[in-house]
Amino acid sequence: MKGGRLGMTLLEVVVGLTIAGLAVSTGYAALAGIADHGERAVRALDDATTAAARRRLLLGWLRGARLDAERPGPTFRGMDGVRDDLPDDELSFLTTASTDVSEGATLVRLFIDRDSLTPEEGLTAELSRWPRLETHRIEVDSAVAGLDCRYLTRMFDQPEWLPSWISGTVLPLGVELRLVPAPGDTLPRLLALPLLAALGPAL
Repeated sequence: MKGGRLGMTLLEVVVGLTIAGLAVSTGYAALAGIADHGERAVRALDDATTAAARRRLLLGWLRGARLDAERPGPTFRGMDGVRDDLPDDELSFLTTASTDVSEGATLVRLFIDRDSLTPEEGLTAELSRWPRLETHRIEVDSAVAGLDCRYLTRMFDQPEWLPSWISGTVLPLGVELRLVPAPGDTLPRLLALPLLAALGPAL
């Protein structure tokens, strides 16, 4: 080809490589962003699934709360408390819901474990098969630093929330649990929402 030119000049090669490099780096950045967004979505889904499972666990235990009318048994006991400006309530009750230790009646104690000598921390449950009292402890959520409970009753035909409840003969009409994180921390939204359970009649 007369007067024609074969190949490219060095400048054209450099410009072409620069454009290709920019396209590749832009594509890589977009791909990395998509992967990062995907990882965050998976983490958020895992957190939501775990929080939902913990809510179901606690609500199941509470909805199965009973008083043993056949023989003297444990009382339904909700103690109000505060520690280091955080609610530090403790709740124990007999439940007929299935637990790690029994398909029958289980004594459940919910509290915040702050003991550095135990493997559990945060919201902890002590489970004891009733009437045997071998205790099994499980860590419900280590991020929970405070437990705030209140108990629904009906006084003079008016509903009223009480900060504590102790009775071996009468259950509250309902229980509300509020899980509180340490100052500056957060909980998954499903765990940050109050848990409200209506309670059943005595056995």
